Amino acid sequence: MLVVHNALTLHFNLPLTAALWMLADRHRARIISWVHDISWLNPIYRPWMHEGEPWDLLRRQHPRITSIFVSAQRLEEWNQLMGAALDASHVIPNGIDAGTLLKLGPRATELNDRFGLLSTDIVMLAPVRITKRKNLEWAIEAAAGVRDSGRSVQLLITGPPGPHNPRSLEYVADLKRLTERLGLQQSVRFLFEEPSPASSGHAVDAATLSDLYMLSDVVVLPSASEGFGLPLAEAALLRVPVVCTDLPAFREVAPQGATFVPVSEGSAAFTAAVLRAIDSPPARVRHHVINAFSWDHIVAERLEPLLTSSS
Repeated sequence: MLVVHNALTLHFNLPLTAALWMLADRHRARIISWVHDISWLNPIYRPWMHEGEPWDLLRRQHPRITSIFVSAQRLEEWNQLMGAALDASHVIPNGIDAGTLLKLGPRATELNDRFGLLSTDIVMLAPVRITKRKNLEWAIEAAAGVRDSGRSVQLLITGPPGPHNPRSLEYVADLKRLTERLGLQQSVRFLFEEPSPASSGHAVDAATLSDLYMLSDVVVLPSASEGFGLPLAEAALLRVPVVCTDLPAFREVAPQGATFVPVSEGSAAFTAAVLRAIDSPPARVRHHVINAFSWDHIVAERLEPLLTSSS
């Protein structure tokens, strides 16, 4: 099998183009032509094209060569040039490795692999310690609202229980009971409980927290009271949407840009604000890209069937 990139549609090595045609004529190899560019359709290269072979080989479809195009646009252009009728099964786009692009560290990579964050529809991040005034019930109820909207969800609560209140562990237990009641045991993650063989101390250090911001679709801060809003500043720097309660400390950090929900409006209003935030155009584009162009998806769904088929 030979997979050739542009060699059957660009003019830079015409002897190679002719040799590939000869191989196909003689049934000497299965050839897949990966088409990114086409000389006959490029206004810069078109003046260099001539009638007759070998230039005509660049605008002909060999019956024993499988042509694959990087976009529907290229496929349509080829069909028009050739008068052919190749269908959408001949389109396999370029892929991305989101983890590499985001430069995830080892701990974030581990959490992504454990919870399938990049394959989850919506990742919610609550970058706070677990104390009663953080009002994390609303975050869990918002996660249920996302789930009920038909999307998979992961809610990551990054901090440990507050160290100064002996009742913090009781609050963790209350949150876990709420999680169970809502059927979210596989969606709400208390990261202080997640072991990491590669590190000690806090389960989420500063570098990992930065990675989790980049993996998240929305930061949720449903606090009943705050003296400052550091997560708002961090989320703004990393361009992650924030839904938070309308507190003076939060307004001071981010007078605009965040979605503010008055505490008096309750949990349902907070959930509605989260649903609006995750339906924003940037969020939709993000998930389209991850779902359509991740290498894992392309390899499993498109490349492996192509390479293992007999024709």
